[in-house]
Amino acid sequence: MIKINLLVGRGEQKIQSARKEVIVFVLVLGLVCAGVGFVHWMSSRQRIELITQIRNAENELQRLEKVKREIQKAKANKKMLQEKLGIIDKLNNNRTRPVAIMSLLASRIPDKMWLRSLDKKEQKLTLEGVALDDETIANFMKELQRSSAFSAVELVVTERVTIEKLNLKKFTMICTIRA
Repeated sequence: MIKINLLVGRGEQKIQSARKEVIVFVLVLGLVCAGVGFVHWMSSRQRIELITQIRNAENELQRLEKVKREIQKAKANKKMLQEKLGIIDKLNNNRTRPVAIMSLLASRIPDKMWLRSLDKKEQKLTLEGVALDDETIANFMKELQRSSAFSAVELVVTERVTIEKLNLKKFTMICTIRA
């Protein structure tokens, strides 16, 4: 007895089903490969962009470090110049100050008085001289005290001396020179 299989394609159905599965598998595999490729391409692009940004940042850092060094040099030069200007100002003041003090003393000395010596140590000025009487010395001290150049005028000693048969008063006084 011969059996005829009238149903078409159980075997063919299996083959067609297997073909469909292979086609779906190949399509899914292709999509996965395309997705992985796309992700790899995107990450490579981001990596290149980050490397470029890092290089740009390093270049900017080097440029800013050069600027920083130049600023530090400029500050050091400025400080040095300010110190030099301060020294120049101090020298100018010290150069003209003694002349001004001598001029002031010359204008304040009474007719009955003579200065014999001046000694300046820092801000202290020691005056030694001779006057006819105590009143002349006191007036001179008042004049020095009133001036803007001196403060703390103190009489250290007065003594009677005879010079060329004249009775005179020898004195020593100390005063502070105002800055």
